[in-house]
Amino acid sequence: MLAGTWEALVTGQADLPIGVAEEQNNPGGIESRLLGEVAFVLCVAPQHPLACASQPLLDEQLVHYRAVAVADTAQRITPITVNLLPGQDVLTVPDMRAKMKAQLRGLGCGFLPQPLARPHLDAGRLVQKQTARPATSARMACAWRAERGGQSRGPGPGLNQGLGLGLAMQWWLAQLESPTTRRALLDRHGGLLC
Repeated sequence: MLAGTWEALVTGQADLPIGVAEEQNNPGGIESRLLGEVAFVLCVAPQHPLACASQPLLDEQLVHYRAVAVADTAQRITPITVNLLPGQDVLTVPDMRAKMKAQLRGLGCGFLPQPLARPHLDAGRLVQKQTARPATSARMACAWRAERGGQSRGPGPGLNQGLGLGLAMQWWLAQLESPTTRRALLDRHGGLLC
């Protein structure tokens, strides 16, 4: 999760992370391709005290309520913290599924990827709250290690001219060029990409 995806790529634990935050500093030697943008929305359970609070919510209000946050899996590089306020109580969970479950149970508030929250918002299991701060979104990308001999240019003629990209990597990169594939990843699995 978060910076841990970059760390897994750099250390060779992953070859092609899909859904890395493009805003993360590229440690070098990494190629990336933008998949698209995912909006994040502040959500609470209907029984949470913030569900009835007037909007837009100010940070001065939010700081008094526990936030649910996904733990960054980075162990060697600096972990990332997103949308947490100084002094705010935080319930840290291992992944986005656990974050969703905690928020559905009213254990805290937090920003969720809009595609992941949408079915729960539509069903009334979550309430979306507007904040005074600007809406947040993440530019999601896929990333891979640049091979010796130069940088890859993406799918198409001459893709593997001495670059060392294997056939499987070429196939995956070609699949990720498809607008349908990108839309499916972002709209149907947006919360699992973070």
